Amino acid sequence: MIRLRWLAAVLVPLALLAGCSAPVADPPPAGCVPGAPAPTGDVPFAHASNVEITGEDGYRLLTVRQPYPGGPLQSVVLVGCGEPDPVLPADLAGTPVVRTPVQGIFAASTTQLPMITELGLLDRLTGVGSLAAVSDPQVRAHVESGAAVEFAPGSTVDGERVVADAPPVVLSGGTDDPAFPALRAAGVPVVGWGDYLESGPLGQAEWIKVMGALTGTDAQAAAAFDGIAQRYTELAGRVRGAPPVPIVAGQPYQGSWSVPGADSTAGMLFRDAGASWSGLGIRSTGTSPQTLESVLAADGGAGIWLADGPWATTADIAGTDPRLTAVAAAGPGGQVWTRDAFLGPDGGNQIYERGVLHPDEILGDLVAILHPGLLPGHEFVYYRQVPSG
Repeated sequence: MIRLRWLAAVLVPLALLAGCSAPVADPPPAGCVPGAPAPTGDVPFAHASNVEITGEDGYRLLTVRQPYPGGPLQSVVLVGCGEPDPVLPADLAGTPVVRTPVQGIFAASTTQLPMITELGLLDRLTGVGSLAAVSDPQVRAHVESGAAVEFAPGSTVDGERVVADAPPVVLSGGTDDPAFPALRAAGVPVVGWGDYLESGPLGQAEWIKVMGALTGTDAQAAAAFDGIAQRYTELAGRVRGAPPVPIVAGQPYQGSWSVPGADSTAGMLFRDAGASWSGLGIRSTGTSPQTLESVLAADGGAGIWLADGPWATTADIAGTDPRLTAVAAAGPGGQVWTRDAFLGPDGGNQIYERGVLHPDEILGDLVAILHPGLLPGHEFVYYRQVPSG
């Protein structure tokens, strides 16, 4: 009894003291960086048209017009870490909320990885879709160290794994994965990543501003993109006025030859590099399926072939289709180039990774191929000349 009285004598004053003290502030939500200023206002996009970020009352609204081909508009509410929940209008009821700056990112597409590393945020990468598709050595080392996990190794999201890890945000790979509804129901926000649906290389690269908005690095993302756009524009300006150089673009696959239209991403790169090909007269943002014979008739006499490969030497071209040996570029005095100069150990190609963020580097390779006098001593990043064989 004496012991109980002593315990009560100690606990009652402590309880009274606790009741008189200032209330303890709620900790910031998990998954975001506390203390970081919450950016407000719109994010300007000069080239990208498939995404919009607007500043609202107490939050930002990230809207992707087409997250995958034919997909409906998707929105995500961005709220600063530790900020109160905003009052959303009725039409945004149930919209996923992402607390920014996010402290962890599950990135399904390799195009998101260079944006993360460019902003110096590799430590926030906690998941990649498939390591086999990754070519960047530092990202591969990061994953292999256990700092990030694979969550879609077969190109299909492992929903149970993602829900268990509960990342602050999942960036899609540009498809509508069957696991996404379950992720959203479990409170895991998914951002539909539609960079590849932009028409034009600078439009795709400008998605680094979306990464900036998610990670609280708006200024750094804008500066990085401005540098890319400036270098791209300067290179295109060097070529302007030079005689166009005929090329063969691409190669046949399963009986059809997809020729890039003039307004497609590849077409704009070829056009800005000073190339001419049969697709230059096709005002399309995609490709035009052609027969091998029609492409040979229209472009087969060109001395430069920008192909896909993979060919170790020009002798391997006949193995793809013997008729391709009729392309002048495959013969004496011609040049065959493939875009596989930098491959990862599992076949991941840097042109589909870093190249999406850096069309300035791709354009540099193309200008050096078509107009070597304009870029003497150029070091190629993505394109490789196929040796004669």
